[in-house]
Amino acid sequence: MEHNTHNEISDDTDDISSQVESLLISGEEASRAGDAKSALASFNKAISLDPSSDMAWFNRGVLLEAQQDARGARQAFQICLDVNPNHAPATANLCILLERIGDESGAYNMAVKALEFYPGHPTIVEVKDRCKGSVASKPIESMPQIEQIDQYEQSDVEKVVEETGLTNVQAILDEAVHHDIDENQQLDIDELRSAAEVVVAREEIQERIEVTQPVVEAIPDLPVVPIEPEIENVLDLDAMAEEAKNMIQSGDAKGALALLKPHLKTEASKHAPSWLIAGGAMARLDLEDHAISAIEHAQKLDPSNPKGWFNLGSLKQRKGMLREASTCYSNALREDPSYVKAAEKWAPLAMEIKDPQAYLSAATIIVASNPESPLRIELATTLVELAEGESRVLESQSGLPPTLPEGPEMAKTALDLIGEGETELHARAHTMANNHMESVKIWKGLIQINRNEPEIWRGLAKALYAAGDNTTAEKCSIKANEIEAINANKSNIIEESQTSQPEPIPTSQNENEELSESVSSVSQEEMMSANQLLARPQPAEPVQETVPNPQVDLAKAALEVQSNSLVQEEFRNPSSNSVANQDISWYNQGVALIEAGKYAEALSCFDRALPSFSNDDEMVIRILNGRGNAFYYLENYPACVESYHQAMLIRPEEVRGKTLYNMGTAYAEMERYQDAVKCFEQAIPRGLSKDEIKRTKDQIRRCNILIKEQKKKNR
Repeated sequence: MEHNTHNEISDDTDDISSQVESLLISGEEASRAGDAKSALASFNKAISLDPSSDMAWFNRGVLLEAQQDARGARQAFQICLDVNPNHAPATANLCILLERIGDESGAYNMAVKALEFYPGHPTIVEVKDRCKGSVASKPIESMPQIEQIDQYEQSDVEKVVEETGLTNVQAILDEAVHHDIDENQQLDIDELRSAAEVVVAREEIQERIEVTQPVVEAIPDLPVVPIEPEIENVLDLDAMAEEAKNMIQSGDAKGALALLKPHLKTEASKHAPSWLIAGGAMARLDLEDHAISAIEHAQKLDPSNPKGWFNLGSLKQRKGMLREASTCYSNALREDPSYVKAAEKWAPLAMEIKDPQAYLSAATIIVASNPESPLRIELATTLVELAEGESRVLESQSGLPPTLPEGPEMAKTALDLIGEGETELHARAHTMANNHMESVKIWKGLIQINRNEPEIWRGLAKALYAAGDNTTAEKCSIKANEIEAINANKSNIIEESQTSQPEPIPTSQNENEELSESVSSVSQEEMMSANQLLARPQPAEPVQETVPNPQVDLAKAALEVQSNSLVQEEFRNPSSNSVANQDISWYNQGVALIEAGKYAEALSCFDRALPSFSNDDEMVIRILNGRGNAFYYLENYPACVESYHQAMLIRPEEVRGKTLYNMGTAYAEMERYQDAVKCFEQAIPRGLSKDEIKRTKDQIRRCNILIKEQKKKNR
């Protein structure tokens, strides 16, 4: 009888373990599909069946944090760590959560522990540095509860209390907010029962943890009696995983899985290689869904394994989960930037899902590893096309672009890839890189070779427009249209007769000579003149004068900019060698008025100084930046951005990081956080000091938080 009873208990245990594993898998699948309610229901059910399931508590914490229940998330992460102190993802998540709620002392301690699992992880290192030495703490009891649902039948509550034996009705109601499956803001008896099950499980596991805590008692000194330690047969997990790997390579995937499976939920539950190799075996046995779940678990245990990410990406790509596969390949290259095999899978996938940034990242790695790769020309062409696309967008926009255009840098990279030459691609790249003279020269050479190609004439027209020679550019455009019309007529004749052959297009010699002379007349002086046109400030709309506010912060944007912002630093020390020159007295007076807090008067001085320096790019840039600073302090942020942007257009390659930082703070004031982030990111490599870079990264972090908040409000 005893033997039979033991078997029944063992079978029940196995059945519960199987149910919990199934619930975890279905919960993770629901979460990936964006069904947070179903995912949370699965994890809650798993907790009620097995309160010691660390993964169920961890996943619950992730979902509750996403639902803005910081208290519930903190409790779930802490229970997960009580059950399994070495649960790396829970440690990292709790570290970040504690800093966010103001428990900086706890965040520091958790960051120290998390860095044991993720050495050098930048986000965790930043938390550790920010919270070091802080004594600020926040007990979980002081955290606000999420708003309860107050629609329920008292008789249902009393029945659930009677069934479960719970006496803390408030705990059931607090938990029930996460069990309103139909989302009707009214709790029925099944939803109350579900909540009570989680409360019972929570109390059970907390009692179990308290019981297992060591109790230190004062005992009298006793003689030490040597005890022979028991010798246990410890399973060598690494050796087992290696054996399974060899079995797969020899074609015995089924045997490999049979070797690993009995240990995956016990000794090997936290052994990433075992789960990764088991996933590989499942994939070879066409158990793709199980293989994905196994490898995902392996990557949670060890997210630094690039091969695991690659295998997971391959499986997801095979299942049609293309964007998730792209993320996996990206993660593989994040962990190993030299993993060319991952880049080779990622590049065509990125093209398929129309993700140009991902394609550029992948293709760049491939070309860097093999400069002779046929992908080199394709990458260069893509870069030029993206630059041209950005140019068309900027031309069609009303108002100012959000930040400094990226097209010129992409075009320069394309030129580095294709080297010297005089092809159409070279000409297009030079146009996008603002090398207009070189572009015009190449287009002219191409026309000498083939005068009857309309696209070459159009390319020349575009280069001439960019160079400022609009008259000749217009002639080239007309010429392109004429050639295209002649080609169309000849095409029609061919279709009708099907015998005649196209003849060379008659071109007026005088007309060609006239165009050639016009093209040759584009000089360096004309190009400088075109740039000066860009430098002239556009008339700003009248600005109502506001109370000066020298201690500007980003309270409205919640960005905590210090009073000693880069706006002040950029402006405080003009470095012009001609500051003593009488011609810049208005500029110097504007500097003094800024420092005196008289921003409207300073703006007037800068406006009076500007016309005197139409031929001095350096001073025009400085004056425009001064106007931007004055507008900033006057809290006229659109005008501030406009002035900074006019300064940038004069010498884009010389734009300083401080100017971009200032522009970013203005965008943040306008709550255009995406544009602010772009400015801050472009500011970092442009001459900022170490402290300024740290301040800029802080701004990026804060803006990203506010972007998430904006998205939530919009939803």
